[in-house]
Amino acid sequence: MPAKRCRIHLIAGARPNVMKIAPLYKALKDQAWCEPRLVFIAQHYSENMSSDLFAQFGVHDEIVELPLDADNYGDRMGGIIKGYSAFIEKDQPDMVVVPGDVDVALGAALAARRNHRVLVHLEAGLRSYDETMPEEMNRILVDSISDVLLAPSAAAAQNLMYHEGAAHNRVYFVGNIMIDALAMVLNDTVAEAVTARFAVSPSEFAVATFHRPANVDSPDRLDEIRRLIEHLAERTPVVFPVHPRTLDRLKSLPGGETLFSNPRVRTSPPLAYGEFANLVSKARLVVTDSGGIQEETSWLGVPCFTVRDTTERPITVTHGTNTLVDFDDVRAQIEPVLDGATIKGAKDLPLWDGRTAGRVAQVLRTKWKAAYADAVRRTGA
Repeated sequence: MPAKRCRIHLIAGARPNVMKIAPLYKALKDQAWCEPRLVFIAQHYSENMSSDLFAQFGVHDEIVELPLDADNYGDRMGGIIKGYSAFIEKDQPDMVVVPGDVDVALGAALAARRNHRVLVHLEAGLRSYDETMPEEMNRILVDSISDVLLAPSAAAAQNLMYHEGAAHNRVYFVGNIMIDALAMVLNDTVAEAVTARFAVSPSEFAVATFHRPANVDSPDRLDEIRRLIEHLAERTPVVFPVHPRTLDRLKSLPGGETLFSNPRVRTSPPLAYGEFANLVSKARLVVTDSGGIQEETSWLGVPCFTVRDTTERPITVTHGTNTLVDFDDVRAQIEPVLDGATIKGAKDLPLWDGRTAGRVAQVLRTKWKAAYADAVRRTGA
């Protein structure tokens, strides 16, 4: 009798999750040992930020969407756990893969664990050591209950094994799957089209993105962001795709509307991932508070200035092109780049090679074969 195929749920709840699971789904879907399924629990939803990402990766017809309608934290977490637990009961997955650190990752992980499924955390071991960030608590909790921990860097693997005592046979250094997604969408034709759309020339513009609650929910910090973008625009055009959260806050900020009337600031709704990645690849510099963009710019060799006190991706600072800044020093830090100074390219970034999805698939296959063989031994089936 042939071995049972492993049914795997790949969970997404926000744009960064989609970019992590789409390459893995493509790596798994033609392998005979498994049946992967994309499960989208819409924590954050907009066409450009979520659903059309699946279309860009060619998997838009293969998604199971579970509704989520809750604004506050308690109702949202309860909704995630309740909705996904019901789907587990219906679909009976053997393995659940949760990427990243959004609330959907934690809620789905709790539901999977409570239903005794093999739980895998993709992008495990990242730590900012800033527990005021909701994402930090989510990462720690998901890692603590996962059966398999897939680390994107050696430092992340060390955090798990040596700082937190995770068993070594649970931890695998597989590399950065975000680079798989980035490599899949880079395209000269798309880059030419998106720079033309914003009327900017390669290496002669900046990109700005801000969305973290610690920055945009504070009127004082949001006003600092507004002034920073306006200062940057005095030197070079700035393309500013505005996150929905940031847009809402700017509309209520005194003077916030000035950004939208400044001809040197090219605002837009969030861009499709392929457009955004190709835009960043041609930028002179990026100012941001995003985690993923720190990684993308490091791989692309684009100077990135991250307005945060900490980063869960320290390799982007030690080996990449990322600099942590605050509002007191960001202008001084970016000035040399605006004046034409070049920065050293990224150093060797181990396993940032566009082949992480294949390594993850091999780990999952090995885990499944061992689990299935153990089940056969115990049941005699």
